[in-house]
This record gives sequence, structure tokens and C-alpha cells, in this order.
Amino acid sequence: MKKYLSGSGTTRNDTPSVFPYLYFKSLGQPTTSSSLQNKQCSISADFEITMYDSSSTSKAKQLIFLAADIMTELGFVLKYGPLEVDRSSTSEAYRWIARFHRTYCEGDLI
Repeated sequence: MKKYLSGSGTTRNDTPSVFPYLYFKSLGQPTTSSSLQNKQCSISADFEITMYDSSSTSKAKQLIFLAADIMTELGFVLKYGPLEVDRSSTSEAYRWIARFHRTYCEGDLI
């Protein structure tokens, strides 16, 4: 994935300085489940990926679908999207967004 991107990060930036750009966001804190013996037995994690491109919506779309393929290979379930975000102006970057979920159980590799 890295070979297709000019930049990526976890810090919110409405207008990235380079394109294409991938923004990776954790949606809240992971929730946990405990057993009757009060041992942590699973973690439920949610992430959001936003893909930016300044030249075309088709390039951003291709990259978000590539990111979705990689996330599903890692065991995540696609919960929302990929969906194009409407631009508020013609100078705004093209954006596609997708959200993913996975429950990590005891013994899973993170």
C-alpha cells in the first residue's frame, strides 16, 4: 500500500500537504470483555480510513478499495463504506471513507 501513497498519518488534517494521502483513525477506545474469573478475554476494535486524492475520485476510490482488501485480509469486517464524501468546494480533495471492526480474542495475534 505504501508504494501507492505519498503520505499517511493518524493526525487529522483537512487538507493534506501531499496526495494521495491515507488518514487512519481509531474510533474511540477498544472495548473489552471479561470472563467470569475477571480475565480479559477479548478486545473489540474499530478503525476508520479516509483516502484523499487531489487529481481524481477514481484514484482515491481504487486506493480505498485496496485498503479495504488489506483490512479484510487482516480479519477486519467492513462496517461502513467505502463511500465517497461529497466535496463542499471544487478545490477540496476527493475523499473516500471506510470503517472496519474486529474482535481480538485470547490467542489472536495483533
